[in-house]
Amino acid sequence: MARYLLPSTTTTTTFSSLRSPRDGRTSPAPILVLRGFASRSKQARPIMAVASEKPTAPSKFPKVAAPMTGPIPADELLGVIQAAAKAGAEVVMEAVNKPRNIQYKGTADLVTDTDKLSESVILEVVTKNFKDHLILGEEGGIIGDSLSEYLWCIDPLDGTTNFAHGYPSFSVSIGVLFRGKPAAATVVEFCGGPMCWSTRTISASSGNGAYCNGQKIHVSPTDKVEQSLLVTGFGYEHDDPWLTNINLFKEFTDISRKPTGNIGLSRGTWLLAFWLRIESPLYYPPVAGPRWRICACGNIQQGTSLHDAEVNLYSYGERKKKYDGAYIDKDGEARTFDRKKISRKRTGAMRGRGWKYGSGFVDGVFPVLSPMAQDILELVQKGTDVAKVWESLDSIPATHNLWDDILNVAVQLRLNRQWDPIITVCEWIVYRSSFRPDVICYNLLIDAYGRKRQLDKAEAMYTALLEARCVPTEDTYALLLRAYCNVGSLHRAEGVISEMREHGIPPSATVYNAYLDGLLKARCTEKAVEVYQRMKRDRCRTNTETYTLMINVYGKSKQPMSAMKVFNEMQSIGCKANICTYTALVNAFAREGLCEKAEEVFEEMQQAGHEPDVYAYNALMEAYSRAGFPQGASEIFTLMQHMGCEPDRASYNILVDAYGRAGRHREAEAVFESLKQQGMAPTMKSHMLLLSAHARSGNVARCQEVMAQLHKSGLTPDTFALNAMLNAYGRAGRLDDMERLLAAMEHQGSCDVSTYNVVVNAYGRAGYLERMEAAFAAMKGKRGIAADVVTWTSRMGAYARKKEYRRCLEIFEEMVDAGCYPDAGTAKVLVAACSDERQVEQVTAIVRSMHKEAKTLFTI
Repeated sequence: MARYLLPSTTTTTTFSSLRSPRDGRTSPAPILVLRGFASRSKQARPIMAVASEKPTAPSKFPKVAAPMTGPIPADELLGVIQAAAKAGAEVVMEAVNKPRNIQYKGTADLVTDTDKLSESVILEVVTKNFKDHLILGEEGGIIGDSLSEYLWCIDPLDGTTNFAHGYPSFSVSIGVLFRGKPAAATVVEFCGGPMCWSTRTISASSGNGAYCNGQKIHVSPTDKVEQSLLVTGFGYEHDDPWLTNINLFKEFTDISRKPTGNIGLSRGTWLLAFWLRIESPLYYPPVAGPRWRICACGNIQQGTSLHDAEVNLYSYGERKKKYDGAYIDKDGEARTFDRKKISRKRTGAMRGRGWKYGSGFVDGVFPVLSPMAQDILELVQKGTDVAKVWESLDSIPATHNLWDDILNVAVQLRLNRQWDPIITVCEWIVYRSSFRPDVICYNLLIDAYGRKRQLDKAEAMYTALLEARCVPTEDTYALLLRAYCNVGSLHRAEGVISEMREHGIPPSATVYNAYLDGLLKARCTEKAVEVYQRMKRDRCRTNTETYTLMINVYGKSKQPMSAMKVFNEMQSIGCKANICTYTALVNAFAREGLCEKAEEVFEEMQQAGHEPDVYAYNALMEAYSRAGFPQGASEIFTLMQHMGCEPDRASYNILVDAYGRAGRHREAEAVFESLKQQGMAPTMKSHMLLLSAHARSGNVARCQEVMAQLHKSGLTPDTFALNAMLNAYGRAGRLDDMERLLAAMEHQGSCDVSTYNVVVNAYGRAGYLERMEAAFAAMKGKRGIAADVVTWTSRMGAYARKKEYRRCLEIFEEMVDAGCYPDAGTAKVLVAACSDERQVEQVTAIVRSMHKEAKTLFTI
């Protein structure tokens, strides 16, 4: 997620206090300050507008406008903004006197074809000039590079209701943020009326002031509320924020109505332009407003400031300060309120602050734990008895601070991937505490249950969420999808998509990406491709994460050229690749041992300005390892250290594997010892790779020593380690030991397809064809394990050694009928089975046209 997309949960508007009515004395003229012009999502809870005293010292108010427009000069940036706004305004002007095709996004929230057409021509201008910028449009949502320092906020037709009814108050509004702060903006306002429309263009850029039709504009010097013309607006939804706005409107009109007057208009960015143009001394905004509306006039208002009005926009990438709440009572007194108490009274639950699916806290903003939270974290991490942990939590006074601490602890546990403690904490919230959990709590539980493959509990928690009248978010659906994919329940995953559609919720990129991620981990390549194609058919905007996932999908299925095709498609639409994308592509070629292609992608990544990290170096090392060039992997390892990138445990593991694949077990031992000397504890995979290295050389004694060392380290051998030991016995010809170990593995239920691949290959090499066929039949029959391409190729290899060409063709046909795709190893075995030129020609024809229908190319 981009740092700009963190939803704002607090909106604060600050005004100077007025003269105190109690003593009748006039205090020094206060300065009017608007603070907290932030966006608000539909789920955000209402926060009252705030009034507070501010000192009168001029020019000390914090500017939030970007100090510069970045690498793009202000004139160039503003020129593109003005051109885009002009293009959108021309579309609106052409349609303003014509019949409208009106649709409704809500009860009273209109959208017309003009909105969509205006946004499309604006996007065309923006993307033509800045392909790598992030864009937020009211109609089209988020597109572009999520890592860009620039965010364009576009409202193609602000004031659609007024436009639809021919009322002369609407505009085209475009603003740009640089690193989260306003940099430049333009508002093209429509004035006049039916058959006599005209426009005014109001623009501003950081440090250059604001202009209306080329003439500099300023805010009014009036600094007293009672001498001001009050201008405001109201939203469509009659909810708590609307009521707050009405109350604020009453408070201010009580003060300002006697000497002057007030104006109430419909909401929209043009309202601020109107306020600036007529020099209305006082404008206060409605409590809620989308980011695209606020950005443009935030820039313009900042540009008009002399010394008496400032705008303080909170950057999405920054932590928000908490100010004491205040309001003006009916006597004009500034009074305070407990913001947290009010928010909890209305929400009845915890407030999630930035937690998102797959990333903990957005943009690297991690929970700051208080001393109490630290104690709770230690208690939960150390406590194995859930009942005792719950009793300890029960004993803590139930204050609002406790709930913030509990939430931070739960998210910290998620960042640490500690699923059992998360379940302990969140189940206490749901079942034991007196507070009602919110959607964040339910999402954390669904995530934890899904990770632990406890699908029934994840579903039950989703049902509890609905019964608690919480609204599921896209993260909820995303987590459910991944939980279903983790256990291979793809039909249920499809049910989630269907349920979203039934409720009129189109699956977003977040949901589709979660689906692809789950299918990637489940190795369901064909289903992942189907979902990706459906995503494009549904016109869901693919993003960098989507393409990275698909590159990984093709890479793990050993289809590097398909991965490259996805990468090229990504570049063709202007979606910028990040370092994860390049690393995934390097990995795709690495798995096939294609060193040169992996190097090309690695160099392209550096040319794109990405500094390789340890994962990128590891991917390149893997390419040399798979290609059988351990020296190349060793050189990359040395280069990584030379470039100041510290190798991790995976780096050492890859180097152990590289030497092991080349049969250089002594060098593999040396790297393994070096890993321990660096203070890194060897993992199960480290031992497994060392086992594999010695197994290839047939050194059973050393394999047994490594296995004993593994037990001594407190690790229980997993299937991979046992398969390595099984391979050692098979290569050494100790078939009796191999069969005893296989029987033990079958009894424990720890066999997988690789287990039987080792056994089939061992029997085939030894010439025990009957035993080989029995093991193959047992795998498919008793164990229900589907044979993969290695299994079929190993089985064919046994007959190829005896030059039984016809039998190899029969097995090949069985393989194709079973839906298993032949690879290059299969082709080599078929060629090895040939005994004359005719058979070689026949196999060559098959190899050249190798696909799922290859059986139709010849007759057995």
